[in-house]
Amino acid sequence: MNNYSEGEYEIFSRLFILDEFSEENLKKISKIKIGIVGIGGIGCPLSQYLVNSGIKKLLLVDGDIVEKSNLNRQTLFNLNDIGKKKVEVAKDKLKLINTECEINVIDKKIDTSNLNSLNKCSIIVDAADDWLTSKILNEYCLKNSINFLYSSVIKHDLQIILFENTNLKNHLCLNCIFPNKDDANLPRCSTIGISGISAGLAGLIAAQKIINFYLNLEDETNKMTIFDGKKLSIDNIIIKSKHKCYLNSV
Repeated sequence: MNNYSEGEYEIFSRLFILDEFSEENLKKISKIKIGIVGIGGIGCPLSQYLVNSGIKKLLLVDGDIVEKSNLNRQTLFNLNDIGKKKVEVAKDKLKLINTECEINVIDKKIDTSNLNSLNKCSIIVDAADDWLTSKILNEYCLKNSINFLYSSVIKHDLQIILFENTNLKNHLCLNCIFPNKDDANLPRCSTIGISGISAGLAGLIAAQKIINFYLNLEDETNKMTIFDGKKLSIDNIIIKSKHKCYLNSV
């Protein structure tokens, strides 16, 4: 059965002629459901480039409205969108790329009371800029064997890592790298600033990691990508856990 219409083949004609986008791989990406938590500086370009890459199922999660201070980096929004719900504006803009893309939204901040709304996702992306949210998403993905991508940008610097979570007892997760049970007092873009360009690059890199992972183009698991926007330097670091993660016993 053809997973893309004639209209979609026209939209993605330059993409689908790449060798990597075989019929088999097109079937794979047409079935992936990606949950994006946080439709901000990372979530906007990430969602746009996923749709541009032929992804057909997205779940957008964010309880905020568009504010003027968002516009330097949240590329789906403009002055006409101020005061509107981010998820609704994002959905409308993304549907303009491909009307046949299935986009669902949750107009709420994710917390322990509504985490189960993510249970149908193939992968969950943390683009929320909130350490408490990062922790609960990491634990939820680990317990439910859902792939998890963590992304963060501060000033000109970004870090992104994809965790393939299939085994609670033998795993690497966000808590293995940052082993703290209590909330961390980390710097945030609202206090120390953020480059819109670096946020955009984080979204693009995250999108490519997801495509690499699902099409087996590159082994992205447990590899942290670190980028310095001012130096234009990028490094990939293989992360290994050398301690006992407390989530093994949850």
